[in-house]
Amino acid sequence: MLGPALIALLAAFICYFVQWTFGQPMIDQPLGVGLVAGILFGDVTTGIIIGAALQAIFIGSVNVGGATSAEPVSGTVIAICFVTQMGMEQGPAITLAVAVAIVANIWYSLIFNVLMSFWAPLIDKAAAKGNKSGVFTCHFAGAVVMNLAFTLPLFFGVLIGAEPVANLVNVIPATVTNGFNAAAGLLPAVGMALLLRMLWDNKIAIYFLLGFVLFSYLSMPMIAVAAVGAVIVAVTGIRDIQELDLANQIKALRESGVSGGATSKEELEEEDFFA
Repeated sequence: MLGPALIALLAAFICYFVQWTFGQPMIDQPLGVGLVAGILFGDVTTGIIIGAALQAIFIGSVNVGGATSAEPVSGTVIAICFVTQMGMEQGPAITLAVAVAIVANIWYSLIFNVLMSFWAPLIDKAAAKGNKSGVFTCHFAGAVVMNLAFTLPLFFGVLIGAEPVANLVNVIPATVTNGFNAAAGLLPAVGMALLLRMLWDNKIAIYFLLGFVLFSYLSMPMIAVAAVGAVIVAVTGIRDIQELDLANQIKALRESGVSGGATSKEELEEEDFFA
């Protein structure tokens, strides 16, 4: 299984390298990884479907500095590899991807926080001497070393584990497979729940209810619901800007000591209405 292992390594390396070398365009998220891996494995549709499912799971997972929760690149690539190359069903593959992403995070943190610290003195030394080419070389050489190190567990996981996994897939009872499919269907809900837990506010609860009604009772597609949300965001933003302008006008009038004019928000709104 050297071929699939090399393709998996290349897919992960591309996502890592572009993410950490060219301004973090978020290609390391499951949707971006799914597209890249799908192209390389020759099944873009499967790649995007698996990537979208995993994106919903990890959408509330945020890595800040050295505090990391999951490493979705390895999980997404290995799931797409097993589905497209070994015939594993998407449900078990998505469930496996979550476990791989959590375990791979240990290796990811080790490389990112320990190995790469050895490059800092080299870059500092080159920068202190004004050596632009040295800084450039250290930057890209470090990126290649770091991103290749990220992909090593994935490479060996596919190389060594692909055949046992393929044999295991052939003997898994249908009831177990159905259970994995059911679990995979629940995992996106868990991811959205984690995101809502971080963002929930009683002031925006009504918008959540609106989205639920539009989707469940009016059968609007998700794109249409998202468009309605975009309109609400735009209207809310315009209103907030107008309120900020009114508050600034009140502050300016009070600081200038002007009397006889409108000095409250309500009075300013009334003057703007009749103007």
